[in-house]
Amino acid sequence: MKKRLLGKSLSGAALISLFSACATMEPQLPDYDPSLPAVSQMDNFIDAENEEYMEGVKRIGVMSCNVMFGMTSSASAATSGGFRAGATRATGTTSRSDVKISVTYSTSGLEEAELQILADTLCEDTENHLASSGFELVPNATIRANKHFQDLHAGGRASPFEYKGNGGTRYLVLARTGETVSDPRYIGTASGLAQAFKSISGDAAEQHEDYLIKDLQMTGVNINLLVDFASLQSDGNSRMGGFANKDTARVDASVQLAVGGDMRFQPLNKQDCWEEWGKEKCMIKPQHQPIFSSKRLVATTTPFYSNIEEVTTTADQVTSGLTQAIGFLSALGGTSSSVARDITRYQVNVIPDIYKSETRSLATGLVNMATSKARTIQ
Repeated sequence: MKKRLLGKSLSGAALISLFSACATMEPQLPDYDPSLPAVSQMDNFIDAENEEYMEGVKRIGVMSCNVMFGMTSSASAATSGGFRAGATRATGTTSRSDVKISVTYSTSGLEEAELQILADTLCEDTENHLASSGFELVPNATIRANKHFQDLHAGGRASPFEYKGNGGTRYLVLARTGETVSDPRYIGTASGLAQAFKSISGDAAEQHEDYLIKDLQMTGVNINLLVDFASLQSDGNSRMGGFANKDTARVDASVQLAVGGDMRFQPLNKQDCWEEWGKEKCMIKPQHQPIFSSKRLVATTTPFYSNIEEVTTTADQVTSGLTQAIGFLSALGGTSSSVARDITRYQVNVIPDIYKSETRSLATGLVNMATSKARTIQ
């Protein structure tokens, strides 16, 4: 736990509360118990959507499998003077010093080649479990030999694909070796627009999936797994639309390995095909596609790192200092507020073998529960 006291505001009227960047080892996510049957835990971890359309699903094939690895997690928070402070600033009768904090956790010690091997292993494990659970699984080699599968992945983005979120959050999305990332949730709206134009000629990714489903007479399955290592919680940047004072800026972090994701089925018996502009079109409506997704992440308390160290750079410190200086200079010009910024970075030094073995165990637990949930519908 790391704390800093910001001191009094410029007016001396209020003391800004303590803020902290906490690196706690206390688990905040529920543990999956591998000694218990999947069916006894699945309702606590897995949500089901459109599950009634699993009825009659027997022959399946995995059309895509993507694994999203968390590399950097970030969060920020800020204090705010609120409505009353804004009104008094306008009259110049008081002054206030506010603060913004940014906290970042990043992994170190994982090579991209190691992540690719792990992604391939997780996808293979998932396919094997689907087969052992009672589904008739179309072999991956048969699917890859199909022209529509090849066309589907020819239009995707190269793997790994870097996915960036707000505030510096960063993930690597890896498809199986030899495949690309084509899921619109990863590749963004620009590709989505391109796919819309391609759909006119029947070349959109979803249509290639439909042709593949029809060709091989199978229910298509799309698998997405998320492997994360840290959960950051912020108390935010404003309250009540800015009308109330916010005198705290706090970010709490829990470093813990966890796996989530979803499994989407596209049932062959719900596929509709028709002729349009001289070409065959096929579609399985989204509302007819069962999805089994994480309600809560499957987590472990086993340490997967050697240590966590602060790696705040000189540049970060300079940026923080410059932000504070600008705020105080503005006060000299007659305004009555300043904003101090504080940047803190941590590095989680991963032990690769433990990370990989624990991730595989967690993913197995998640897939077992999702598959069990899917099988109970049949």
